Amino acid sequence: MKNILKNVTLFFILGIFYIIGGSLYAIILITGNSAQDGLLGIYILFSLIPVFILLLLERVLVRKFGNQKVNKAQFYFVLFVVFLWIVRTIANL
Repeated sequence: MKNILKNVTLFFILGIFYIIGGSLYAIILITGNSAQDGLLGIYILFSLIPVFILLLLERVLVRKFGNQKVNKAQFYFVLFVVFLWIVRTIANL
């Protein structure tokens, strides 16, 4: 347990939040009244599978390269996505 808390990365925290929040929201939707809500809850549960796979891959990379290098690469990826979002916003003006 200490080792996992010592090797915390950006995607690990976001993945855990998505798993917890997505599971709770999917359960609320599945137990709802309409069929559309239930179907959306099932879609959210299916979207948890890639998140689990990415978290497993990320944990392997942290074990192999260390959390500082993986965290730096994840931070650069997030900055690149934000940059692309800003460029899209400017291009749509």
